[in-house]
Formats: sequence, C-alpha cells, structure tokens
Amino acid sequence: MTLPSLRVVPFDERFDTSTFECLDEHLTAYLKEGRAVRDLNSGQAAVFLLVDAAGRVLGYYTLSAASVDRKAHFTNSQGKQFGYPQVAVTLLGRVAVHRELKGQGVGTDLIVHALKQAARASETVASYAVILDAKNERVAAIYARLGFVPFKDQPLKMFLPMATIRQLE
Repeated sequence: MTLPSLRVVPFDERFDTSTFECLDEHLTAYLKEGRAVRDLNSGQAAVFLLVDAAGRVLGYYTLSAASVDRKAHFTNSQGKQFGYPQVAVTLLGRVAVHRELKGQGVGTDLIVHALKQAARASETVASYAVILDAKNERVAAIYARLGFVPFKDQPLKMFLPMATIRQLE
C-alpha cells in the first residue's frame, strides 16, 4: 500500500465503516447501508476492506465468480483458446477509496491488491481473467493504464488475463 499504516483485510463488521465517504454515493452506500454484508452473507461477493491502524475503513473492493460468453465478448482470435462457450472469470465489482485519499495512488494500490487476490484464488478455482465494468471513459482509461483490454464491442467492459496479473510486481 502507498501509505504504510494501511492494510487490506477480509470484511469484518468490527471495522468502523461509519466515517467512510468516497466520491460516489452508491459506492459509499454499498458499504454503509449493509449491502456489503448482504452480498457477503449470500455468497454473492467477497468484500475486502482497506483499514488504518485504528480500524477505520478507508476503502474496499469486491470480487465475485462469473462467466462470460466466449463469442459475445472475445474477438475470434482471442476466443480460439477456449474450448467451452462460457469462460470462467473473476468480477472486480466495486472499488472505492475514501475521499481523503484521492490522488495519492491508494486506489491503484487497492486495485493491484484485488488483482493479486484474484490471481491467488484462481490457483484453486480456475479463472481466465479479471473483468470489470468501468463507470465511464475516464475510469476505463485508468484501468487501461493497468493493462485492462476492452471486450469486443464494449469499451467499458474490460478484462485482464490472469497470466498478465501474475507478472505484476
């Protein structure tokens, strides 16, 4: 992490989410209004928290198992490597950082942590890539700098193969 006093941990209700406030009200509400707990308890998402030494939540991300249609999402050359119509992937569903940390590189560090977490999980449960839906072109450009590639005909739906993630330092 960019700030040495921060660590990423699996979601636990003992951590203080009450002061979490990011620049997107929906991402703030997901954590503060119990949706993260609901998704975690129902098995829909694994939620990881960025916390400081005092246990205050300063960010989070979610990972979920997913699949995508090979023909609908990949070009012919990309899709040739898959023997089945559905491709197993990991969805990076949400990423949020407290507004106080904006512009400090913490968001990028949190994304890289999520990618490495997904790569570790793919050693046990196979997954070809991490996928995501960028909110807009500006956010897509951030993910593109990390190596994400748009799906065929969907510039805001992006993927990064696990083979590439495993090469990240």
